[in-house]
Amino acid sequence: MASTSDIAAREEVRRAGLAADGPLPRLLTLLRAAGETHIDPAEAQRLATEGGLAIGRAEIADLLEALAGRGLLGRVPTMSGGPVYDTVPKPHSHLMDEATDTVVDLDVSPETLAAIVARAIADQPGRVEVLLRIRAPGGGDSAPPRPPRGPGRPRLAPPVAKR
Repeated sequence: MASTSDIAAREEVRRAGLAADGPLPRLLTLLRAAGETHIDPAEAQRLATEGGLAIGRAEIADLLEALAGRGLLGRVPTMSGGPVYDTVPKPHSHLMDEATDTVVDLDVSPETLAAIVARAIADQPGRVEVLLRIRAPGGGDSAPPRPPRGPGRPRLAPPVAKR
């Protein structure tokens, strides 16, 4: 018999337009029950295996992308290059500490976030980098094509090559 969490996940997956009769709902339940909210594909596969889902690495990657593409998981920007998914899909900020290899959720007010950033810059001059991500309309991670640049639309400069 399915748990209440599995039933809720099945309905959530179905409402997102994904197949609710396969492994997606159970995987979503397992991911959200994990102690950590930031999960890479290897950790997702470990959780799936422990939860009774025999899913290979490639299929896990596809399932995670399907969940993230429909807004059921978030994506965390990383420096490592590998994908990291967030089981808290609503927009919120993160603090990434390269020295300790940790990512911390900052689900705080804009005023508190500004104070945290200002304090970090003051406490660690030259070591703080701020990444500002503007999500696509509708909250999903897949953005529609950008409108052409026109008056009043700022130009984002490409990175400058070091010589």
